[in-house]
Amino acid sequence: MDGQDVAFVGLLPLFDPPRHDSAETIRRALHLGVNVKMITGDQLAIGKETARRLGMGTNMYPSTTLLGDKSSEMSGLPIDELIEKADGFAGVFPEHKYEIVKRLQDRKHICGMTGDGVNDAPALKKADIGIAVDDATDAARSASDIVLTEPGLSVIVSAVLTSRAIFQRMKNYTIYAVSITIRIVLGFMLVALLWKFDFAPFMVLIIAILNDGTIMTISKDRVKPSPTPDSWKLKEIFATGIVLGTYMALITALFFYLAHDTDFFTETFGVRPIKTNEKEMMAALYLQVSIITWESGGLCPFPLFGVVVSEPFFSFGFFSLLS
Repeated sequence: MDGQDVAFVGLLPLFDPPRHDSAETIRRALHLGVNVKMITGDQLAIGKETARRLGMGTNMYPSTTLLGDKSSEMSGLPIDELIEKADGFAGVFPEHKYEIVKRLQDRKHICGMTGDGVNDAPALKKADIGIAVDDATDAARSASDIVLTEPGLSVIVSAVLTSRAIFQRMKNYTIYAVSITIRIVLGFMLVALLWKFDFAPFMVLIIAILNDGTIMTISKDRVKPSPTPDSWKLKEIFATGIVLGTYMALITALFFYLAHDTDFFTETFGVRPIKTNEKEMMAALYLQVSIITWESGGLCPFPLFGVVVSEPFFSFGFFSLLS
């Protein structure tokens, strides 16, 4: 056929629109500090136009050029850095998707990957979190960690928010556990060394048991998910726990000093002195330790409420209505 018998009849355009909630999901993800990249097998022009419609950046590259020669550089940047800064890649094959995820992981990024086809399976398996959409193939479902059962991608943002809230509660628990341990050990050590006071071991056991009830409330804390990706900052966590634990231990020592060596409570509140009664001193010390411990767990709006909410107590509940 030399083309003499061929007549141009018309042009049939094809349009493969994004999912109905993709633009809103990407907007919310970017607002939460999640870097979103498009990896598509379509041509570069199509990928850029789709990215523009979704509100993403259009700094996209053809992956065949980008990864064809692993030693080459583009735009004066190493390939790994270019992958990190790019908004997406077009004209990709399954091996390209896998390579992109691997290189991002090598640069210490936590990678999530969404896909629906057989060609997405290697990258879904390699990613830290592989997410198969509702109409994905069996291969993509098998390679994924999470399989969506309803149309749309908005549930991914909900999962991000839920996971950050859970992480915040875990961090609160760690700070609480460190501070309470230091508070009990250091507080009782000061009382024992400075005043030679023998605190009954049974009382320590009761405090430890009641602490379990306080810790259980942390699972229901009204935490605010972090607006940016969070991570374990162990130095900050342990520093906070040590400061709060030391503060509570010093408060316990101060309370014991006022009750045992002075008439502060008698003169201020008109109560009878208990300094000569060892059992009453032990009961008073037990109540002080228990109350300040429960306050630090977030049950009461007192100085250590910030252990679990990281904000002033008056910004929650009834007090928030006054602002």
